Amino acid sequence: MTNSTETRTRGRSGRARRPGGEAAAAAELPTDFEAWFRDHRESVYRYVRFRVATREVAEDITSEVFLKALRALDRYDRKRSAPRTWLLRIARNSVTDHLRTLKRWGSLHISLDRVPDLVSRSPSQEERILHEEELRKLFNAAATLRESDQEVLSLRYGAGLSNVEMAESLKVSANAVAVRIHRALVRLKAAVAEQERGAGNR
Repeated sequence: MTNSTETRTRGRSGRARRPGGEAAAAAELPTDFEAWFRDHRESVYRYVRFRVATREVAEDITSEVFLKALRALDRYDRKRSAPRTWLLRIARNSVTDHLRTLKRWGSLHISLDRVPDLVSRSPSQEERILHEEELRKLFNAAATLRESDQEVLSLRYGAGLSNVEMAESLKVSANAVAVRIHRALVRLKAAVAEQERGAGNR
């Protein structure tokens, strides 16, 4: 099924289109960009989804990421970063802008009440329900972590980057990434335990 991100960046014919006016929309996307959209859309979406409250917001931001990337395509330097790393850098900035806006309006809410889009691959309804409940606990606990911890967890478990890819994205060593992930997971485990204690005291 075609998701809203793909719908917004494609014309009725199904061919990918340029944003920004009728003349631009009539032009086909560069071949490389079509491949980027196809190959990296899921990673970008899952990274964003790990950072924001709803599927709809994640889809909107994912669309925005690819539109920004298309407009900046002439500035992309493949010698400096891989396509996925570059796209995720744009995604990080877009998420930061979104969360900054929420904070400015006094509505910084990134814990998740529903996460069915992240558990849809579970083989049975019972397993989906269990998986959804576990993800809900993790996301609600993760929302209490510092932003740097949320960032490394989103890149690792949302976008699915390796330590080496994360090191390229964060401009640190792979060893530093491993340490950050370990520390973030320790703090996440403590946050989950604290959340469960709180629920038990109600």
